[in-house]
Amino acid sequence: MENNQNNTKWFSLASVWFGGIVSVPALLIGSVLISSLTFSNAVLAGFVGFSIVVLLMSLISIYAVEQQKSSVALAANSFGTKGAGIVVGLIIGLSTLGWFGVQSNIAGASFSKILLDTAEIDLPAWISSSLWGLIMLFTAVFGFKILKWLNYIAVPTIIVLIAYGLFIVFQNHSFQEVLDYRPENTMFLLQAIGLSIGFISVAVVICPDYNRFAASKKDAIFGSLFGILPSASVLLAVGALFAITQGTYDIVEIFASLGFPFFAMVILILATWTSNVINMYSSGLAFNGLLNLTEASRPKTTIIVGIAGIVLAAIGLLENFMDFINLLTTTVVPIAGILVADYFLSKGKNQENTSNFNWIGIVSWCCAAAIMIFMEAPIKYIIGIASAGVIYFVISKLIPTK
Repeated sequence: MENNQNNTKWFSLASVWFGGIVSVPALLIGSVLISSLTFSNAVLAGFVGFSIVVLLMSLISIYAVEQQKSSVALAANSFGTKGAGIVVGLIIGLSTLGWFGVQSNIAGASFSKILLDTAEIDLPAWISSSLWGLIMLFTAVFGFKILKWLNYIAVPTIIVLIAYGLFIVFQNHSFQEVLDYRPENTMFLLQAIGLSIGFISVAVVICPDYNRFAASKKDAIFGSLFGILPSASVLLAVGALFAITQGTYDIVEIFASLGFPFFAMVILILATWTSNVINMYSSGLAFNGLLNLTEASRPKTTIIVGIAGIVLAAIGLLENFMDFINLLTTTVVPIAGILVADYFLSKGKNQENTSNFNWIGIVSWCCAAAIMIFMEAPIKYIIGIASAGVIYFVISKLIPTK
């Protein structure tokens, strides 16, 4: 079904990325930064960090459009055919599956709470989590075409609701109050930039799953630029603004506390739905690549891994594995540096590598992942991407590739 989708214009891609970014946790990054930075510096740090992410996405998207391959298939050249499945497929598959389960659980628990508060309907959270998890899963099963239409509907609705939330807030607060805010703690700007990169760094690695459908390289670049940079920057600013004026970044909580539970429910469902479908779609593709299955098998693979994620979320098991999921998410980042270095720096040397394992890529990833695991400062996201690319480039120059 999806092989004929390689005519997608930039605005369709932008809506997909916008939908993926817009979520309740997306407001959290603004709340985190505002605890140690002024409002203007928080917005600046976010803008710079998100711009770096968009730049990397654009570079990898050029590669993806040219090859028309998903993330795992694209990584086969730098990791080897089996190496890409094991390293890239397993890491992306497990991390995105984990976040799918976690967000389904959060959405289900919040949905049950709103039902209880507004209609006195006591729906167990595990039932609600399973219900919404299944709805999001089957949206992902139908693939990229359905994902575009979901975002055409959801994105304008979310924008209107966030704008209305801001309108309510500024009835009792002024923007000057936001500008005059001074945090008790301090954070270096470079650390804040690193934190912003880390927030959406996984998008760099999974962007081929979506941008490969672009009608042209320009459409892929513009789709990433206009889908990520405005939405992520505005949501960071909104999260910071809410944290200053309302004491919470959570727009769902704000709507509920102001007596608009229906709006709270709508924004919760739509924001979680659009971002979680991306998690599940990428997870299905990654496991498909791991198992070396054809594109036609992706829907079945997505259903199987999605149901596994829903079951884990419903029984609360994912809560015990949050550290593991966070670790996996961290180790995704160096893959981006390797993909960029392979295509743009070692392009003439390593193209069409058909070996099972390309140890240059695997060793480079291990070194960069180790750096990120043992570093605690947010700047590790910048260093992780850069070090992976540099190590890959240097080794590929020193060791001949057959």
